[in-house]
Amino acid sequence: MHTIMELPPWDRLLKRIVWEQLGEITGKKILDFGSGEGITANHFAEKNSVVAVEPSEKMLHNRWEDYKYKQIIGDVSKLSEFEENSFDLIFCHNVLEYIDDKEHVINELHRLLKTGGTLSIVKHNRAGRIMQMAVLLDDMKKANDLLDGKDSVSSQFGTIRYYEDEQIVKWNNGLKLLDTFGIRTFWDLQQNQEKHGTEEWQIQMMQLEMRVSKIEEYRRIAFFHHLIFRKEQESRYGCF
Repeated sequence: MHTIMELPPWDRLLKRIVWEQLGEITGKKILDFGSGEGITANHFAEKNSVVAVEPSEKMLHNRWEDYKYKQIIGDVSKLSEFEENSFDLIFCHNVLEYIDDKEHVINELHRLLKTGGTLSIVKHNRAGRIMQMAVLLDDMKKANDLLDGKDSVSSQFGTIRYYEDEQIVKWNNGLKLLDTFGIRTFWDLQQNQEKHGTEEWQIQMMQLEMRVSKIEEYRRIAFFHHLIFRKEQESRYGCF
């Protein structure tokens, strides 16, 4: 049985915050698009029916599957195989940054979501990345490049193609934004990294992060944003 303690400290905190923001979920049909090693899919599969889609076979070598869920290997093209209105809840966490045609993905996820269903998107926040570069990594060139609107690079996944929160409803206005949370507002400003892996510190930091996650001043500089949408309409592509 896997435990969250196996994860690197930064990922452990991220997962805990996202799951807490999503709340208790039971008896739902869930799609996890870009499921990675299946950590979130596995977590919610305990009490829900979960389908996970992941393009990287390498990521699946260490897949978590303590609870049964359906794993599909493939990219956005696999979504066309599902019927409309198939899922109550869809996760798309740290995925769109690495895809060129983001609008197509959003429209496909909208198609698969039941009316009244929930779409959870976790995304990089440019301002938070700039803070990380300037304060934690002391890389003024990259901080200035980001301020100039340039992309950055993930060591594991390649180019991070930033997009703004408000672009999602422009791509498909059948989605209504319900909530925007900040994630990891303080993590990248904390220099004493020896503390990061201790459970006491993790709990205290999570409590603080949850307190400020909806306060605008702090949300603006968070490293990630967590957007919660509800499907309002059947129509797609920004017009009815």
